[in-house]
Amino acid sequence: MTKEDKINKIVIVGSGAFGTAIAEVLVRSAEDSKKDEREVILFGIDKKEVNDINKNHKNSKYYSMRLSPKLKASIDPKESFKDADIILLAIPSKAFKSSLEENVVPNLTKSAYFINLAKGLDYDKNKILTDIIKEEVPKNLNKGTLKLSGASYASELIYKAPTSFILSSDDIELSRVVEKELSNYVMKISPQNNLVSTEWLSIIKNPLAILMGLISGLGYKMNTKALFFTEAINEMIMVINHFGLNKDIVFTPAGIGDLYLTGSSMKSRNYTTGYNIGKSNKVTKKALKTFETTEGLRSIKTLNDLSKKHKLGLTSIEMLYNITYNKEKPSAAVQNYIDKF
Repeated sequence: MTKEDKINKIVIVGSGAFGTAIAEVLVRSAEDSKKDEREVILFGIDKKEVNDINKNHKNSKYYSMRLSPKLKASIDPKESFKDADIILLAIPSKAFKSSLEENVVPNLTKSAYFINLAKGLDYDKNKILTDIIKEEVPKNLNKGTLKLSGASYASELIYKAPTSFILSSDDIELSRVVEKELSNYVMKISPQNNLVSTEWLSIIKNPLAILMGLISGLGYKMNTKALFFTEAINEMIMVINHFGLNKDIVFTPAGIGDLYLTGSSMKSRNYTTGYNIGKSNKVTKKALKTFETTEGLRSIKTLNDLSKKHKLGLTSIEMLYNITYNKEKPSAAVQNYIDKF
């Protein structure tokens, strides 16, 4: 990285729980490493959240803690993206493309690195989100497209819990260059050149976390949970193998690490959704309402279609599809699955 490439401004798109946590960690890291000249901007569309951050140094919707007074938030895209060097996208997949089109790209004044933090697909096009970045951002304004993924709860990251990530791109040297600008005493980042496989792991991990919650909600013990956890890992590998990618990525923080984290705690929306379905032994109206906010529920159909079309044998995904879309009774579906072993 030359002097001309010096990172002076980082923009996090999305003032939700994860975007706020990442921004706070990066600001504190800049303070501690004496890089106070580095500007960290949190761009959001919720005026109330942005005002709360700027005036009260809090994002009360998600956290009770006080944020760094040096963290700036903005709803002005022109101000936010002017001279941005790194742009991290922490927005829901359903708003990913429109945010790039409407807020980010029209206000770029120079080329930047783009990092996807979101999990899921562009469900209209059935494309991974880093492909959407490559399509929407002109080549002369895109220094590189990357994916940051790992075993992380925003609610722990923001309180400085050491957290492991991988940073993937198509070029390992690109990943190494950007990793050096983001790694700190909280975010432990490993550079990788497995961009597509990292994206697909983040997609399949969510429904598998629903599966683990479902098993818990039905009251199964640890032996059976371990059985399903092992099967979940096997299905991760099946998907990665289908795309002809390196399966070693499964054994990283973005694979097993993330599945362990989000498939074992009520802090995870996907796990909680599965748990509630299992506990009530049916897909309730309340569970159906979470389809809009739980990435895993939207991914179930995509992965089931993929499995059927290419005969992948993603049996736990197919079981989840029958429960969530065909309204099969969860206890019966799971018992039938176990009986086939």
